[in-house]
Amino acid sequence: MLSYFFLLISLTLLSLKMNLFFLIYFFFFMNLVFLTSAEAKDFFSYISFNMGLDYYSFCMILLTFWLFILMMYGMLNLKLLYFSYLSMLVFLMFFFLFLCFVTLSFFSFYIYFECSILPVFFLIYGWGYQPERVFSSLYFFFYTLFSSLPLLILIFSLNNLLGYFYFYIDFSSENLFLFFFFIFSFLVKLPMFFFHLWLPKAHVEGPTIGSMILSGVMLKLGGYGLIRVLYMFTSLVNCYSFFFMTLSLIGALYVGLFCLLQSDSKVLVAYSSVSHMSLVICGLMSLNWYGFTGSLYLMLSHGLISSGLFYFVGCLFDRLGTRSMFLMKGLINLSPSLVMFFFLLVVSNMSCPPSLNLISELLICFSLMGWDYLSLIYIFFTLFFSACAMICWFSFVSHGYTFGLVLNLDSGFVREYYLFFMHLTPLYLFFLNLDFFI
Repeated sequence: MLSYFFLLISLTLLSLKMNLFFLIYFFFFMNLVFLTSAEAKDFFSYISFNMGLDYYSFCMILLTFWLFILMMYGMLNLKLLYFSYLSMLVFLMFFFLFLCFVTLSFFSFYIYFECSILPVFFLIYGWGYQPERVFSSLYFFFYTLFSSLPLLILIFSLNNLLGYFYFYIDFSSENLFLFFFFIFSFLVKLPMFFFHLWLPKAHVEGPTIGSMILSGVMLKLGGYGLIRVLYMFTSLVNCYSFFFMTLSLIGALYVGLFCLLQSDSKVLVAYSSVSHMSLVICGLMSLNWYGFTGSLYLMLSHGLISSGLFYFVGCLFDRLGTRSMFLMKGLINLSPSLVMFFFLLVVSNMSCPPSLNLISELLICFSLMGWDYLSLIYIFFTLFFSACAMICWFSFVSHGYTFGLVLNLDSGFVREYYLFFMHLTPLYLFFLNLDFFI
């Protein structure tokens, strides 16, 4: 772990001057080395200098590696001011995310967790599309900072009480105040319904690569944090999980209905992320193997699908200058290959086979059946309304009369098709080899 740490520090400092193609292929090679050398285990391994690797962190790091490589491919066509500083911000983001997933102590996890927010804040503030990006970036920053300050105070107090505070420590508590403020920061980060208002603003005002990493990896920090802290409050989770699960199920249903009313493509994908993350909360709060495994699968599959959908919206926005689905008509007549990849991403987001989403949502449904059979009613209508929203979006964009706005649209670049292919390939390969995670 320490060798990766020093390698990432050196690459972050050199990213201002190095060729982007070299960095892409180097990180692709680094991903292969990490995949073949490390192993997903139920216990921490490769421990060195307060860093280690286990089953969950291994999967999250693989997702981070993959999406980071795709982000750099997506940056190849950008002709932005201060591009070298943008690449350094992206490297800093990856550096802190990597440290988040390999650290073993709660204090270090909190520090890296908060430091990973700063590059996203500067991405939205500096390279956003509209003047409202200033308000959106501050909204995102202070929303996350406010929710995580109680967590920092509790980490300090428990560290002074115990002398050390690491993951899987032999510590349990029945203090309701401690339980709520320990998980509150991660619920906002996921985000949970009622605390989700920062997410659409951050996605709409941010650049495409910012939306890719925010939906692909940053939201998964909340689920990863819940995995690390829930074992300390098992008795309280068993008593009060009904509150969080009920709120998440009702919120997912409302968000699914709200998706049907959207005309902005980016807002639609952002709200579908809220619906999927509500299922992650339900799976983790059930405290059984089906729920934890289904939540892990859903975080991985959602990271790939939402990143691909945001990249598709960004490709159309670069050509048309709009995100309104009412102005994107008849795309199938001009670029059928692009619509084919769009169709595969949409049906994967609807949990159609052979997507990993299907297995993840089935496992979460099994976990909720053990909790309460009536919860399946909410799950059914949530998935139904989300699927209806995705079908309407696909129909609006692909079919219909082609306006003059779309007549000058090209059929797409090879780089874009390659990015869509690389988003979908792991999704279907993991479905065919689920033993990779077990």
